[in-house]
Amino acid sequence: MAVATAATGAEAVVWRWYDAVVLGAETGLVRLWEPAHGEVVAHSRRARQHRQPGTRAYLSAGLPGADWWVAGAAVAKAEDADVELDEVERFCTEHDLWPGAAE
Repeated sequence: MAVATAATGAEAVVWRWYDAVVLGAETGLVRLWEPAHGEVVAHSRRARQHRQPGTRAYLSAGLPGADWWVAGAAVAKAEDADVELDEVERFCTEHDLWPGAAE
């Protein structure tokens, strides 16, 4: 989870990734189960990527365009994760959410 302070002083949760279990797919959406949220329907960050029921994937909230996104498969080491860091950087830059941006 990332908390950022905007130029106005308001704090916001920018993004969050959850390790979720794939339940199935339906016309451009992926149905997943995550312990804190239960069953969730998410848009895929990569429309052509197919996920098999029972596999684990990263579920995210907070990025523009949908309530929930599903990114790459869950992995053992953080540096191997296929998540949307470029999109998070773009979002933070567009909204002046980087530390020191208000200075």
